Amino acid sequence: MNVLITGASGKMGSLVKGLLEKDMFFNEVYGFDRVENKEENIFSNLSHIPKVNVIIDFSTPLLLDELIKYSSKNHIPLVIATTGYTEIQKKLIEETSQTIPIFYSANYSYGVAIITEVLKQVSAKLERDFDIEIVEKHHHHKLDAPSGTSLHLAHAINSSLQSKKEIVNGHQGQRKPQELAIHAVRGGSIVGEHQVIFAGLDEVIEITHSAQSKSIFAHGAMKAAKFIINQKKGFYTMNDLIKEDI
Repeated sequence: MNVLITGASGKMGSLVKGLLEKDMFFNEVYGFDRVENKEENIFSNLSHIPKVNVIIDFSTPLLLDELIKYSSKNHIPLVIATTGYTEIQKKLIEETSQTIPIFYSANYSYGVAIITEVLKQVSAKLERDFDIEIVEKHHHHKLDAPSGTSLHLAHAINSSLQSKKEIVNGHQGQRKPQELAIHAVRGGSIVGEHQVIFAGLDEVIEITHSAQSKSIFAHGAMKAAKFIINQKKGFYTMNDLIKEDI
Protein backbone atom coordinates (compact mmCIF):
# COMPACT_ATOMS: atom_id res chain seq x y z
CA MET A 1 0.00 0.00 0.00
CA ASN A 2 1.23 3.50 -0.85
CA VAL A 3 0.20 6.59 1.10
CA LEU A 4 0.34 10.35 0.50
CA ILE A 5 0.64 12.93 3.29
CA THR A 6 -0.54 16.43 2.39
CA GLY A 7 1.04 19.15 4.51
CA ALA A 8 4.04 16.82 4.80
CA SER A 9 6.47 19.52 5.91
CA GLY A 10 4.29 20.80 8.75
CA LYS A 11 4.63 19.67 12.36
CA MET A 12 1.89 17.04 12.19
CA GLY A 13 2.54 16.07 8.58
CA SER A 14 6.25 15.43 9.17
CA LEU A 15 5.45 13.47 12.34
CA VAL A 16 2.96 11.24 10.52
CA LYS A 17 5.30 10.78 7.57
CA GLY A 18 8.11 9.64 9.85
CA LEU A 19 5.88 7.12 11.62
CA LEU A 20 4.46 5.79 8.35
CA GLU A 21 7.95 5.19 6.96
CA LYS A 22 8.55 2.80 9.87
CA ASP A 23 5.19 1.03 9.45
CA MET A 24 5.45 -2.24 7.49
CA PHE A 25 1.82 -1.89 6.33
CA PHE A 26 2.83 0.80 3.82
CA ASN A 27 5.30 0.30 0.98
CA GLU A 28 5.91 3.87 -0.17
CA VAL A 29 5.25 7.14 1.66
CA TYR A 30 4.96 10.34 -0.38
CA GLY A 31 4.45 13.92 0.73
CA PHE A 32 2.87 17.01 -0.75
CA ASP A 33 3.74 20.56 0.31
CA ARG A 34 4.50 23.99 -1.12
CA VAL A 35 8.27 23.39 -1.20
CA GLU A 36 9.48 20.31 -3.07
CA ASN A 37 12.06 18.00 -1.50
CA LYS A 38 12.70 15.00 -3.76
CA GLU A 39 15.17 13.48 -1.28
CA GLU A 40 12.28 13.18 1.18
CA ASN A 41 9.74 12.17 -1.51
CA ILE A 42 7.89 15.48 -1.06
CA PHE A 43 6.29 16.97 -4.18
CA SER A 44 4.89 20.44 -4.82
CA ASN A 45 2.57 19.28 -7.62
CA LEU A 46 -0.12 16.65 -7.01
CA SER A 47 -0.01 15.49 -10.63
CA HIS A 48 3.65 14.45 -10.21
CA ILE A 49 2.96 12.05 -7.33
CA PRO A 50 3.04 8.28 -8.08
CA LYS A 51 -0.13 6.25 -7.57
CA VAL A 52 -1.23 5.96 -3.92
CA ASN A 53 -3.92 3.93 -2.14
CA VAL A 54 -4.89 6.48 0.52
CA ILE A 55 -4.31 10.14 1.42
CA ILE A 56 -3.85 11.54 4.93
CA ASP A 57 -4.43 15.29 5.04
CA PHE A 58 -2.73 17.47 7.66
CA SER A 59 -2.59 20.67 5.60
CA THR A 60 -4.85 23.75 5.49
CA PRO A 61 -8.49 24.46 4.61
CA LEU A 62 -7.16 26.45 1.63
CA LEU A 63 -6.11 23.17 -0.01
CA LEU A 64 -9.50 21.48 0.27
CA ASP A 65 -10.83 22.20 -3.24
CA GLU A 66 -7.64 20.96 -4.90
CA LEU A 67 -7.46 17.93 -2.62
CA ILE A 68 -11.10 16.96 -3.22
CA LYS A 69 -10.68 17.31 -6.98
CA TYR A 70 -7.51 15.17 -6.99
CA SER A 71 -8.83 12.39 -4.74
CA SER A 72 -12.18 12.22 -6.57
CA LYS A 73 -10.57 12.11 -10.02
CA ASN A 74 -8.23 9.29 -8.97
CA HIS A 75 -10.74 7.49 -6.67
CA ILE A 76 -8.42 7.64 -3.66
CA PRO A 77 -9.80 7.18 -0.10
CA LEU A 78 -9.19 10.28 1.99
CA VAL A 79 -8.43 10.80 5.68
CA ILE A 80 -9.01 14.46 6.57
CA ALA A 81 -7.29 15.62 9.77
CA THR A 82 -7.24 19.35 9.00
CA THR A 83 -9.44 21.65 11.11
CA GLY A 84 -10.87 25.14 10.72
CA TYR A 85 -13.25 24.40 7.84
CA THR A 86 -16.26 26.58 7.08
CA GLU A 87 -19.75 25.07 7.01
CA ILE A 88 -19.66 25.25 3.20
CA GLN A 89 -16.40 23.28 3.15
CA LYS A 90 -17.80 20.68 5.55
CA LYS A 91 -20.77 20.27 3.22
CA LEU A 92 -18.38 19.75 0.29
CA ILE A 93 -16.58 17.01 2.24
CA GLU A 94 -19.86 15.22 2.95
CA GLU A 95 -21.01 15.56 -0.67
CA THR A 96 -17.71 14.14 -1.94
CA SER A 97 -18.10 11.12 0.35
CA GLN A 98 -20.92 10.01 -1.96
CA THR A 99 -18.27 9.16 -4.57
CA ILE A 100 -15.19 8.12 -2.51
CA PRO A 101 -14.56 6.91 1.07
CA ILE A 102 -13.79 9.85 3.35
CA PHE A 103 -12.77 9.64 7.00
CA TYR A 104 -13.19 12.96 8.79
CA SER A 105 -12.62 13.94 12.39
CA ALA A 106 -11.72 17.11 14.26
CA ASN A 107 -9.59 15.01 16.61
CA TYR A 108 -7.89 11.68 15.91
CA SER A 109 -7.27 10.79 19.54
CA TYR A 110 -8.88 7.46 20.40
CA GLY A 111 -9.42 8.75 23.93
CA VAL A 112 -11.40 11.76 22.68
CA ALA A 113 -13.56 9.40 20.63
CA ILE A 114 -14.36 7.40 23.76
CA ILE A 115 -15.20 10.41 25.97
CA THR A 116 -17.42 11.75 23.18
CA GLU A 117 -19.64 8.70 23.62
CA VAL A 118 -19.48 9.07 27.40
CA LEU A 119 -20.53 12.73 27.19
CA LYS A 120 -23.63 11.86 25.18
CA GLN A 121 -24.82 9.58 27.97
CA VAL A 122 -23.83 11.81 30.89
CA SER A 123 -25.23 15.02 29.39
CA ALA A 124 -28.67 13.52 28.92
CA LYS A 125 -28.76 12.55 32.61
CA LEU A 126 -27.50 15.93 33.92
CA GLU A 127 -29.25 18.30 31.53
CA ARG A 128 -31.99 19.42 33.93
CA ASP A 129 -29.89 20.28 36.99
CA PHE A 130 -26.41 21.15 35.71
CA ASP A 131 -24.90 23.97 33.65
CA ILE A 132 -22.52 22.71 30.96
CA GLU A 133 -19.33 24.56 29.95
CA ILE A 134 -16.22 23.63 27.97
CA VAL A 135 -12.70 24.92 28.60
CA GLU A 136 -10.02 24.09 26.02
CA LYS A 137 -6.30 24.88 26.06
CA HIS A 138 -3.80 24.85 23.20
CA HIS A 139 -0.40 26.25 22.24
CA HIS A 140 -0.14 29.87 21.19
CA HIS A 141 0.43 29.00 17.52
CA LYS A 142 -3.00 27.40 17.05
CA LEU A 143 -4.98 29.26 14.40
CA ASP A 144 -8.60 28.40 15.19
CA ALA A 145 -10.56 29.16 18.35
CA PRO A 146 -12.65 27.44 19.50
CA SER A 147 -10.82 24.29 18.45
CA GLY A 148 -12.42 21.75 16.15
CA THR A 149 -12.37 19.25 18.99
CA SER A 150 -14.23 21.50 21.44
CA LEU A 151 -16.88 22.19 18.79
CA HIS A 152 -17.13 18.45 18.16
CA LEU A 153 -17.66 17.81 21.88
CA ALA A 154 -20.24 20.60 22.11
CA HIS A 155 -22.24 19.17 19.21
CA ALA A 156 -22.03 15.69 20.72
CA ILE A 157 -23.42 17.04 24.00
CA ASN A 158 -26.16 18.93 22.18
CA SER A 159 -27.21 15.82 20.26
CA SER A 160 -28.23 14.14 23.53
CA LEU A 161 -30.14 17.08 25.05
CA GLN A 162 -33.88 17.50 24.90
CA SER A 163 -33.47 21.29 24.86
CA LYS A 164 -30.64 22.18 22.48
CA LYS A 165 -28.09 24.72 23.68
CA GLU A 166 -26.72 27.73 21.83
CA ILE A 167 -23.01 27.10 21.37
CA VAL A 168 -21.15 30.36 22.04
CA ASN A 169 -17.52 31.47 22.08
CA GLY A 170 -17.20 32.45 25.73
CA HIS A 171 -19.76 34.60 27.54
CA GLN A 172 -20.56 38.21 26.73
CA GLY A 173 -21.80 39.30 30.13
CA GLN A 174 -23.89 37.10 32.42
CA ARG A 175 -24.33 33.49 31.44
CA LYS A 176 -27.66 32.63 29.83
CA PRO A 177 -29.30 29.30 30.76
CA GLN A 178 -29.62 28.25 27.10
CA GLU A 179 -25.91 28.74 26.39
CA LEU A 180 -23.16 26.13 26.11
CA ALA A 181 -20.01 28.21 26.16
CA ILE A 182 -16.57 27.21 24.92
CA HIS A 183 -13.69 29.06 26.58
CA ALA A 184 -10.45 28.97 24.56
CA VAL A 185 -7.05 29.38 26.23
CA ARG A 186 -3.96 29.85 24.04
CA GLY A 187 -0.46 29.81 25.48
CA GLY A 188 2.96 28.24 25.54
CA SER A 189 3.39 24.76 24.09
CA ILE A 190 0.19 23.13 25.39
CA VAL A 191 -0.54 20.22 23.05
CA GLY A 192 -4.24 20.11 23.79
CA GLU A 193 -6.58 19.86 26.77
CA HIS A 194 -10.37 19.72 26.78
CA GLN A 195 -12.40 19.94 29.96
CA VAL A 196 -16.17 19.57 30.09
CA ILE A 197 -17.65 21.00 33.29
CA PHE A 198 -21.06 20.05 34.66
CA ALA A 199 -21.77 22.63 37.39
CA GLY A 200 -24.74 21.89 39.64
CA LEU A 201 -25.94 23.06 43.03
CA ASP A 202 -23.12 22.38 45.51
CA GLU A 203 -21.43 19.83 43.23
CA VAL A 204 -19.29 19.83 40.09
CA ILE A 205 -18.48 17.00 37.68
CA GLU A 206 -15.53 17.35 35.29
CA ILE A 207 -14.52 15.16 32.36
CA THR A 208 -11.07 16.00 31.00
CA HIS A 209 -8.88 14.77 28.19
CA SER A 210 -5.24 15.88 28.07
CA ALA A 211 -2.94 15.16 25.14
CA GLN A 212 0.65 14.59 26.25
CA SER A 213 2.07 14.68 22.72
CA LYS A 214 0.98 15.11 19.12
CA SER A 215 1.80 11.47 18.40
CA ILE A 216 -1.65 10.37 19.61
CA PHE A 217 -3.21 12.25 16.69
CA ALA A 218 -0.68 10.78 14.27
CA HIS A 219 -1.38 7.23 15.39
CA GLY A 220 -5.13 7.84 15.18
CA ALA A 221 -4.85 9.15 11.62
CA MET A 222 -2.73 6.14 10.63
CA LYS A 223 -5.30 3.81 12.11
CA ALA A 224 -8.02 5.62 10.18
CA ALA A 225 -6.01 5.25 6.95
CA LYS A 226 -5.71 1.49 7.38
CA PHE A 227 -9.44 1.34 8.07
CA ILE A 228 -10.65 3.53 5.17
CA ILE A 229 -8.65 1.66 2.49
CA ASN A 230 -11.06 -1.28 2.74
CA GLN A 231 -14.30 0.73 2.90
CA LYS A 232 -16.88 1.53 0.26
CA LYS A 233 -17.71 5.14 -0.62
CA GLY A 234 -19.22 7.01 2.30
CA PHE A 235 -18.58 9.32 5.24
CA TYR A 236 -16.72 7.77 8.18
CA THR A 237 -15.77 9.07 11.63
CA MET A 238 -14.04 7.88 14.80
CA ASN A 239 -17.33 6.25 15.81
CA ASP A 240 -16.88 3.79 12.95
CA LEU A 241 -13.33 3.05 14.12
CA ILE A 242 -14.59 2.34 17.65
CA LYS A 243 -17.26 -0.04 16.31
CA GLU A 244 -14.60 -1.82 14.26
CA ASP A 245 -12.55 -2.47 17.41
CA ILE A 246 -15.48 -3.73 19.50
